[in-house]
Amino acid sequence: MVSVDQLLDAHEVAVRARVEGLREQAGLVAVELAEAELALEHAVITRMTLAVVLAEGGRGSMTPQAVDVLAATGADATAGAGRGSVPVWQAGMGPVDLPVKFRPVWQAVCDTGRPLRAGQVAAVLGWDTSRTAVEGLRYRLKRLVATGWLSELPSGAFAPGGGS
Repeated sequence: MVSVDQLLDAHEVAVRARVEGLREQAGLVAVELAEAELALEHAVITRMTLAVVLAEGGRGSMTPQAVDVLAATGADATAGAGRGSVPVWQAGMGPVDLPVKFRPVWQAVCDTGRPLRAGQVAAVLGWDTSRTAVEGLRYRLKRLVATGWLSELPSGAFAPGGGS
């Protein structure tokens, strides 16, 4: 005859095995999700960079292709003209040419003398380092990359670009 303790022990072993299996699956899914999110982020940045390059068209004016690309990305075709937009970096530009909310971000990356990840930039600035806050900061950093003020290394760290 099987005792209650033996039944509980067997049940606990089975539940622990299931939990461990689910944890392993969750870990694999988390890795796949991170890779897919990174690929998506790269696709969006590539599209936006292409839009900026096409928008310049070598003449500083919008080409029909630039309007099409910007429309496909959901971006505003007048993105360079609005208040608070980040202008494409050109020789002779400095921090005064950046919108106020982008200046400390750009300055922090330039002043450290080494590439920084988004969380490190937040820490240097004394800003919130929670995941949500860092993702918002990462958006600003990516915008500075897309407009030539910073560069992004393959490691995901940000370094001074043309605007430094």
